[in-house]
Amino acid sequence: MKEAQVICRNIIKHSLFIALCLIAMPIAAVDTGVLDVGAIAGEGWKLEGVNVAVIGLNQKKPQFLLSATKLTLPKPFNDFTLANIYCNDFTWNHDEVDCKQGRASVRSVYWQSPATNFSFRLGPKLNRLKLEDARLAGSRLSLYVETDAENWQCQFSAKHIDNRLVDKLFQANAPKPKSVKLEPANKKHGKLNLTGTVSGKRNIMQAFSILAEVEGLTDQAEDGKVATEKLNLLMQFDGKKTKDDDWDWRSESKMLGGALYVDPVYLEVGAQPITLNAKGNWNNLTKQADVQLFAYKHPGVGILTGNGAAYYRNGIKVDKANVTLQSETLQGLLNTYINPFFTESPFTGVTVAGNLQANFSFIKQALTDTSINFSRLQVKDEAGRLAIKEGTGAINWSDDPIQVKQSDLAWQWLTIKGLPLDSAKLRFTSQGNHFSLAEKVKLPLLGGSIAIDKFSWQGKKQDEPDVSFAGSVDNVSLEALSKTLGWTPLLGNISGRIPGIDYNDKILRLDGELLIRVFDGKIKVNQLAATGLFTDFPKVFSDVEVENLDLDQLTRKFEFGNITGRLTGFINKLVLENWHPVTFFAWLGTPDNDGSRHRISQKAVKNIASIGGGGASDLLSRSFLGFFETFGYDKIGVGCYLHNGVCQMMGLEAAGQGYYLIKGGGLPRIDVLGYNPQVNWDVLVERLGRVTESDKVIVQ
Repeated sequence: MKEAQVICRNIIKHSLFIALCLIAMPIAAVDTGVLDVGAIAGEGWKLEGVNVAVIGLNQKKPQFLLSATKLTLPKPFNDFTLANIYCNDFTWNHDEVDCKQGRASVRSVYWQSPATNFSFRLGPKLNRLKLEDARLAGSRLSLYVETDAENWQCQFSAKHIDNRLVDKLFQANAPKPKSVKLEPANKKHGKLNLTGTVSGKRNIMQAFSILAEVEGLTDQAEDGKVATEKLNLLMQFDGKKTKDDDWDWRSESKMLGGALYVDPVYLEVGAQPITLNAKGNWNNLTKQADVQLFAYKHPGVGILTGNGAAYYRNGIKVDKANVTLQSETLQGLLNTYINPFFTESPFTGVTVAGNLQANFSFIKQALTDTSINFSRLQVKDEAGRLAIKEGTGAINWSDDPIQVKQSDLAWQWLTIKGLPLDSAKLRFTSQGNHFSLAEKVKLPLLGGSIAIDKFSWQGKKQDEPDVSFAGSVDNVSLEALSKTLGWTPLLGNISGRIPGIDYNDKILRLDGELLIRVFDGKIKVNQLAATGLFTDFPKVFSDVEVENLDLDQLTRKFEFGNITGRLTGFINKLVLENWHPVTFFAWLGTPDNDGSRHRISQKAVKNIASIGGGGASDLLSRSFLGFFETFGYDKIGVGCYLHNGVCQMMGLEAAGQGYYLIKGGGLPRIDVLGYNPQVNWDVLVERLGRVTESDKVIVQ
């Protein structure tokens, strides 16, 4: 085939020479000759509609001119053609056609250009084509194509591609929602510069190097999920084929200025550029990308590095990945990359500072290994939920149930919901979905301490976890605790022992007796159980025993009124539904053989009488007893059996049509009777709320 083409070209060439000579011999005055050649073809290329003209036949060096209707190039450039070709510097020597200067228009399914400057050299092996100042989307395109036997190369440069083409790229494959607020057309602007080299063998690309420069781009995708404002971006992308279906690639991107929004993250360039560099391998057959290394650097926020592998089958799927995050500006990390993913972020109003390094490993898009280290952690919350000073820690975890990972947390100062915890350190272990405290710990709290003897957490797939806890509270100031929690200020200290609490199969159970030492007495909780704690309708069951509480400590700070003496009682068969009592049997009163001083203030007498519907208020206002601030009493006692929203009231003993709530003793003495045998529970709670209102609490 090649030999036939060579013979054809030689025949045409010699025929042209003979014809021109014959024309020139009889008429010496004729200076120009024209020959319709038809077509000239070479290895993969073809010139059609060829006309050759000779000017200056009577000169020593006549000028050859060439015109053609179409030039088709070898594969893989066969879609690319030149039309309306005119060459005014043309030579044809042996097997080569050489046009050093010409004009032609460009035709392609991808783009078209009006007449542009070009040059080409066509031969049996080496072919070259050069375009200058071709038009592409308002830009000036320069193109150089060279084929040498089976090898080929293409170099291109397009300067200042206008925003119309860039906007088309933005809108490509974007869904068109019914209602999206888009930027007006006159507000979309920007330029794109492209330069690069592509090379290959036969019809197959072997290597490429492309540089894209975006200048001042303001645009928005139709779905609103991607947008830019005055974006300046530089991107370099290189690739080289190593095997039949394998490519080694490398990319470098620099966001030099402006802003970029990729739902839901908004990035704005500061004094230094935001960069993303990566390299790896791509297999075109398996559609898998191996990322040997990537590095994303956001100055003033953090650095993300790592490696991994992903594949494209009905979307991008991560096969494996190892990622390292470093940050010395945690506030920027929180505001830029964490808060935007929440409609109402739990970190609103939170300021954070410190150093962080975290490593994450993923397999099949699932987290398999984590290591998080932080130091000099400072946290402040405007809502008062959490505060940390000089926090340090190392949190390690693996989903492998065989591996045991050690972790620790420490702080100089910590507050949770306003509760201050002084300097302490926690050590715990993780093993798969199981977490447990590695050693017992005692945490300083409000002049006392909280001891955690046991804590474990066992995660379950598609179910609530199993949790176990045991510990104690020792000598914590009630006055400081109540003040911190916003309660009515109380006196004394609180201590208690929690032998064990287990949460299994959505049921909370108390293992043994919960003992609380408070108000110089004891409160014991037994048979504690709860279901549906994390639902909209939790239920709680318990028996409570009150033993020898100091009424002076209990009532001194309440608007209810002061009482001295001791208090003992119980709340049995307690059932709470959605944290509201539905049934119980309760009794609270003066213990037998109580040798303490028994005094009750006038205000307390009135308030107790109002609970049972007694007439003590009238008696005090209509008699000399109203002049006394306190009264002696022998016993106080009140009971309630709650059922179906009604409290069946009880007192110390029957008294005519009523029952004793206070039985007087000493001087001056007063008896308080209750006359309502049944009280609506909601009404009773309202009464108690009024008489215990602490808006005017006296703090000494």
